[in-house]
Amino acid sequence: MDVKHRSVLFTIPEELRMFFFYDRDLLTKLAYAVNDVFKYQFHNIKAKNQRIHKISKYSSKYFTNSDIIHYGLITVIHTFGRDLKWNPHIHAIVTLGGFNKNYQFLEKKYFHVNSIAGQWKKMVIDIVKSGNYDKPEIKTYAAANYLYRKNTRFFFNVAKNDLNNNIYAIKYIGRYLARAPIAEYKIIDFYDNKVTFYYESLADDKQRIELTLDAETFLSKLIIHIPPKHFKMIRRFGIYSRNIKSELKNIMKFMRKYVSKYSNFTFYQLEIWKAFGVNPFYCFKCNTRMKVKKISYFNIHTGSICWKEYR
Repeated sequence: MDVKHRSVLFTIPEELRMFFFYDRDLLTKLAYAVNDVFKYQFHNIKAKNQRIHKISKYSSKYFTNSDIIHYGLITVIHTFGRDLKWNPHIHAIVTLGGFNKNYQFLEKKYFHVNSIAGQWKKMVIDIVKSGNYDKPEIKTYAAANYLYRKNTRFFFNVAKNDLNNNIYAIKYIGRYLARAPIAEYKIIDFYDNKVTFYYESLADDKQRIELTLDAETFLSKLIIHIPPKHFKMIRRFGIYSRNIKSELKNIMKFMRKYVSKYSNFTFYQLEIWKAFGVNPFYCFKCNTRMKVKKISYFNIHTGSICWKEYR
């Protein structure tokens, strides 16, 4: 939808990352945990728990007109860090607002940071405790108790600037949809069965660090990030899920009309739009889509200009 979004990064402390390595099914639970965190914020659960007279969740009076029931959330699971180590984390974008029970769109500009941090910590630890591990030496409760005693705050990062429209939101989430653990240009040398690559360390203010590994170790660091078969790296929740009410579908058509109008674009359309700010397939006066009659293009094989006609 053509509304503001906010990008949020949810990470896991080093003490718990190994558990998600031995039980990959736990990664799916992380995406649902992120949705539960935002559901708590949008549905204003804290105020409902403080009610003197409790109201059933199935009652029509449970949600007020100020509660946002339908919001949009997209999560992408990554398991690799910049140095190829096992570092599961989630990139998410969420709509800054949503629809109430009367299908009116309400904006939301504030999230309670301490509440999100506490919920994320509890959910991740509960997920770790629910895992199935083949190795008996893996002790989940010891790690959980250590983090609670240490009072470790689980890190999550909010981008500095909001994604002001749907184009920025698509570009942001698009960077992570099919991202490989390492870009090819970062591999700078391969000699004597050793691979040298570099990465920018966030801990050292993005300082360039070069790392040399033997080929077998380098490949093993890549292979561990291959997801299991049929594993879904991307999850969509709320109004971005497949199954939503027809009332929401009709309302969202108007809120994303700008995107659908230019979604089926060609390279020619895109370049003209970048250069002149207009779509050449639409009339400049009445803004109506025109029918394509003829297209000219340069044929590199014949070295001449060819024409393609459409009926």
